[in-house]
Amino acid sequence: MNFFEKIIYSLQATMQTPTPFGWFHILCIFLTLFSIFILYKLRNKYNEKQLKTVLFIYGFIALVLELLKQISWSFNYENGIIKWDYQWYAFPFQLCSTPIYVSLICVFLKNNKLRQSLLSYISFITILGSFMTIIIPTSCFTKDVLVNIHTMWLHCGSFVLSIYLVMTKEVDLNIKNLIKAIIVFLIFVLFAEILNIGLYNSGILKDETFNMFYISPYFISSLPVFDVIQQNVEFIIFLLIYIISILLGSIIVYLIEKIILKRRLKYENK
Repeated sequence: MNFFEKIIYSLQATMQTPTPFGWFHILCIFLTLFSIFILYKLRNKYNEKQLKTVLFIYGFIALVLELLKQISWSFNYENGIIKWDYQWYAFPFQLCSTPIYVSLICVFLKNNKLRQSLLSYISFITILGSFMTIIIPTSCFTKDVLVNIHTMWLHCGSFVLSIYLVMTKEVDLNIKNLIKAIIVFLIFVLFAEILNIGLYNSGILKDETFNMFYISPYFISSLPVFDVIQQNVEFIIFLLIYIISILLGSIIVYLIEKIILKRRLKYENK
């Protein structure tokens, strides 16, 4: 076994599949809360450098873990032979993986409308998937050590980042930023659908699944509830329900954050 093969083999290390509120899940929740606590304590020292450091740490580690996952799933080590077979279903452009690119892009942006829109997207949109994965991670846990670490860093880290941006007032809780977040989401939805339609009709997928944002017109969504909806209504209706559901969720997140901030300010002014 050469050095490259050893790396591939090590990436495919396994563990007993974690269970909800088992030791691995509880550890991830603890680290999430601890990270929020540390960043809360540092909020009074907030500046541009701190913001970009937090964005870079999250984005860079998430990107490295994503690349390692792609390598691990694409190379199969069988009977002493390494075989390459890219898993198109795992292509890294889902709602919950977009914070990787958003955070790294924002590291290189000045404080302008584009950066504000992208950071608002993390604060009001992707926080939905992150929170749901943290509290209900059942479908995300596997026997692969790397995948479990990647999944929880991706979602827990994104959740921490969402809270951090609001906590430091980098993203102000106003309607303008909520609208900016929605516009970014709609652009990503459009791009995901272009990928879904384009790659499916290119023939490159062969018989493999490719379902970015789980809204492909050619494959049934694997999202709970949405899978049933897609099988029982016209695709355009399903797509509209998906978009409206996310938008309603973002509005609820926005309102909850407004209530929490209002109560915090009221407490601090006592």
